[in-house]
Amino acid sequence: MTENEVIDLLKEHIDEYDAPVDARELIRFSNGDDKVLKECIARRISGEPLQYIIGEWDFYNCNFRVGEGVLIPRPETELLVDTALDFLEENFSPNGDDATSMIYKVVYGTRVRGEYVLPDEGHGVARVLDLCSGSGCIAISIAKNFQNSKVFAIEKSSQAFEFLKQNVALNRVKNVVPFNDDIVTGCQNLLGASKGQFDLIVSNPPYVKTAECEELQKEVLKEPVMALDGGEDGLDFYRVLAERWLPLLKPSGMMVVECGEDQAVAVEEIFSATSCGQTFILDDFAGIQRVVGIKMY
Repeated sequence: MTENEVIDLLKEHIDEYDAPVDARELIRFSNGDDKVLKECIARRISGEPLQYIIGEWDFYNCNFRVGEGVLIPRPETELLVDTALDFLEENFSPNGDDATSMIYKVVYGTRVRGEYVLPDEGHGVARVLDLCSGSGCIAISIAKNFQNSKVFAIEKSSQAFEFLKQNVALNRVKNVVPFNDDIVTGCQNLLGASKGQFDLIVSNPPYVKTAECEELQKEVLKEPVMALDGGEDGLDFYRVLAERWLPLLKPSGMMVVECGEDQAVAVEEIFSATSCGQTFILDDFAGIQRVVGIKMY
């Protein structure tokens, strides 16, 4: 089949703007095997996401394995990574050995015989927490682009957690530590031992209203409901982040999260109610208020 034939066939069943990209990707993936191509087209027409069919997707110049049971990385989430990396670059040395790191040793460290030693890694290493990590696209992108960091990635779903582990290995990042746990009811050891021990917390939590989950596009409905359903008003996880996880930030630390369209102000109010930091909102490339953050006092 020619590319135009595949495009015309797909246009009858999916968004006409997606059809050319999907056709090229399916042709590339089938590698000249017409039988494989026809099978892929049938799967795509049935509503299966393109990313699940080819089994991988690019995000922040990295490659991630994806499939049934894990949320697909999306381009708007790159703003969350940009914001996180900007914070790390402003506050930490990439190598952990310059004056910026010494400031952190003085502020957060313990004085021993005239020298300041950090209570954790000891070299000005930025401690980052990624909650609802999914495929690990956020945690891995941060770790790969700022190597003077240690990123703890927490994911509840056992299916998604397998992809998280695979992607850590695929991208060869040694500074990401995956945890299979529940950020709402679990993580007792981490919460009990880590008050004020993280410099940065990031999250792209579920934020679709429960009643709206069934109204999503058929491709999105193939993705795990656990990664989409944010409760009756879509804000359940932001309340958990504010109440349960904000206390884990160091002074001057930052939490930054992704949210849905028209949710930013409500999320900012949840964070502001804690009275423990300065909040901010950032627009994505489409002009949608997509990222909300709080910088601790």
